[in-house]
Parts: sequence; structure tokens; C-alpha cells
Amino acid sequence: MDKASQVADRDWLAPSIVLTLMSGAVGILLIPDHSGVVPALAVLPLWMIGAAILGSIYALFAMMSARVESPLACIGAFFVQERRTAAFLTFCVFLAGVNMTTFMWIKPLLNHLIPFWADPLLADIDKAIFFGRDPWTLLTWSNTTAAAIFYHRGWFILMILTLLAVLSAPPSPKKSALMLTYFMLWSVVGPVIHALIPAAGPVFFAQLGYGDRFSELGDVTETREAAAYLWAIYSGGGFGPGSGISAMPSLHVATTAWMITAVHVYSRLWMWPMAIAALATILLSVSLGWHYAVDGVVGAAAALLCYKALHIFYGSRSKPAPRSMMPA
Repeated sequence: MDKASQVADRDWLAPSIVLTLMSGAVGILLIPDHSGVVPALAVLPLWMIGAAILGSIYALFAMMSARVESPLACIGAFFVQERRTAAFLTFCVFLAGVNMTTFMWIKPLLNHLIPFWADPLLADIDKAIFFGRDPWTLLTWSNTTAAAIFYHRGWFILMILTLLAVLSAPPSPKKSALMLTYFMLWSVVGPVIHALIPAAGPVFFAQLGYGDRFSELGDVTETREAAAYLWAIYSGGGFGPGSGISAMPSLHVATTAWMITAVHVYSRLWMWPMAIAALATILLSVSLGWHYAVDGVVGAAAALLCYKALHIFYGSRSKPAPRSMMPA
């Protein structure tokens, strides 16, 4: 195979760096209040610590299952003998954290620039899909504190683990497509679709002046406190850390679809556990009031389409050159 046609990690890393820099630049240059810019960076140490802990646990269990005699010594040897690989993985995880941080700058900026108007439309679409019934009314049994904790923290843990697993794989068209899809979801898909269809979500329906259609959503402390924080900053015109309201598309569901795709590509043994976690995330996005069902449909479809298009693109680049063009 012509070496120039082979896929390397730089093929996804370079555009991912560009996307992150562009997203950060837009946020910093256009946001009218920079008070939330620096505090948002506080997520990075937590992100890196979480990735280090989860990565170590994952590696430890993998080596124990493979009956490695001294897993801890093996992990230590990896960082000594494979310093460049360890540095590369660390940089990529850090870049993913920075990318998510820039999204936290962009989201409140979009709230400042574009008023919400799509909530009644999306609620009506949901009702039409579910034969005249709002889908959250079918899921009230799942609106619990434990479910809310899983929806936020469980999803976060699964995303980091999936990211580490994909990053650890050798370069390939599938890896490049998966990694660039991840960055595109946060930097392009989320902001662009929100700009086109700005919606806040059922939990804010009444506060937007659209009535009490969702007033009977369960009052879970985890959800109530997070919603109160987001609404206080939004209604006050502020830009606090972790602020910004956006229902369409559901990036929770979009990244979950990305995780399912990654597991399908690299470890189908884990498909059923991941499918169960994904189904729970999709249902909870509706039952907890953060999203309309159609938000998840659009988010998942966008993730799958991005991956498919990028896989075709990288796959075409990795094909051997015609014999007549091969060097003698």
C-alpha cells in the first residue's frame, strides 16, 4: 500500500485542534461578559483526574482478566517505556476536555444571541409521534434522584471510558471517523442545530411563558437545582461557568449514539451493557425534562451521519493507489 494513502492519527487530530481553536476563539471574541470564561476552565483538572482514575481502573481490570502477574508494575512500565504514547494519549484527552470547555462558552453565547422559539413546536412534534400523548407522561416512574445522578455522572464516566478506548486503538479509518465525529458533535453539530432550532427544554417550558404543559414533571432535587442555576444565569443575562441552556439537539443522546458506534466497532462483547445504558440515557433525557424526544432523535441521527460520512472519507483515503501509479 502507498504509505501516503495510509490513515494516521494526525488525520483526525489536526482538524480536531482547528475545531477546538475556532470554537474557543468564537466564544472569547463574541461573548459580551467574560466572567464565566476562566471559571469554566475549572472543569479541566477534574476532567484529567477523572480520565486518569478511570483509565487506570480500566487498564487494571483488563490486565487482571488477562492474568498479568503484576498489573501495577505493568502500568508503571508503560509510562516509562512508552512515554511518547502516554504523552499522546494525555494530550488527546486534554484536547477533548478543552473542546468541551469551549462548548460551555458557546452555549450561553447562543442564548444571548438567539431567543428561544421552538419549544412549542418540538413539544407538539413529540405529541404527534406518540399518538396524542406527551412522552414524558409515560416515563414518570423513572424520574428519580438515582436516575438523575446516572444521567449526569454515569453518562460522563461512560463517555470518558469510551474516549480512552478509542484513543488507545491503532490508527485506522474507523478510529479517525470516530474521533473527529466526537469533536464535531461539540463544536459544530450542537451549536449549529441549536442556532437553527433554539429550544430550552420541557423543564423551562413554563418559565418561557408557554404554559403549564410540563408542570407535573417530577421534582427531583438534582434536576431542580441544576435548572434553577441555569435559569438564574440566563434570566439575569449572565455567563457563569457551566451555564447555557439548549435542548435541541440532545448532545447527551448524540454522544451516547457515538459511544454505541464505538463499542460496535471495537468491542461488540460490550454491546448489550452499552445498549442498556444508552436506552436509559435516552429515556431519562425525556423523563427528567431536559429534552423533547425529538431532540434525541436528531442528536443520534447527526452522530451516526457524521460517523458514516467521515468513515467513507477516511476509508477512501486509505485505499491503495492504482498499480500504474505505484512507484517502481
